[in-house]
Amino acid sequence: MKTDIDENDIAVIANLYWQQRTKIRIDPNMSEAVKIKRGVRQGCVMSPAIFNLLTEYIFRTIDNIPGLTVGGININNLRYGDDT
Repeated sequence: MKTDIDENDIAVIANLYWQQRTKIRIDPNMSEAVKIKRGVRQGCVMSPAIFNLLTEYIFRTIDNIPGLTVGGININNLRYGDDT
């Protein structure tokens, strides 16, 4: 998918997500570091935009895949938003 995002900006975002790790606290103990393999950072101001870019890419990619015809209209994806 073509975007107007500069390659340097893409590199900054990729580095932000590269080899993420976290620790889980179960009072009063902390776990060992756990590798984060997928998802966007909770609370990060860029997370909604990154999520939207990726889902838009997916929807554009599958636009030509046959779906289910309802009332003469081809439906190959449904979009649903939830803020939880």
